[in-house]
Amino acid sequence: MSAPEAAPNDIRNLSYAEHFIVWVMRTAVACAPECRMIHREFSHAFGPHVEAGAKAFERVLLALAKGKRPITLSRPGHIHMTHDELSLLALFAAAQGGDEARALAHARWMVGQGRPEPLCEAVADLGVLLERNGRTFRRAPEVVPPEGCVGKSGRLHAVM
Repeated sequence: MSAPEAAPNDIRNLSYAEHFIVWVMRTAVACAPECRMIHREFSHAFGPHVEAGAKAFERVLLALAKGKRPITLSRPGHIHMTHDELSLLALFAAAQGGDEARALAHARWMVGQGRPEPLCEAVADLGVLLERNGRTFRRAPEVVPPEGCVGKSGRLHAVM
């Protein structure tokens, strides 16, 4: 009998970069951004770019704090991620992958009525710093048209 598959929101399925972002967000909010554990983990995540990583992370926190939408995070150590944590990972993946339109859409969702541009910029900077140290996010799969699709856009007709 095989082991059951882990849920998609299970933190054990994450890459290092994804786990780092979820963990550091939870820990910074629950404890304090000055926590010694955070600083130790930043050295693993950013290598020689620790200072730049800390500044970029602080910009991400500030941009989220200025948003008009409350963000729900699980407590540190909890296995399951919230929808907001999954959305944050999607934002980082889009930014690190250079998909500006998708990153902007995720940032708009995260900040609500606030300005999404500062969050997009901070996330992109943090993603670049992580990637320099070999830390990457999984990209969203490319949209593949169904077989037999001739590339014509569909039309929607209202029936009254």
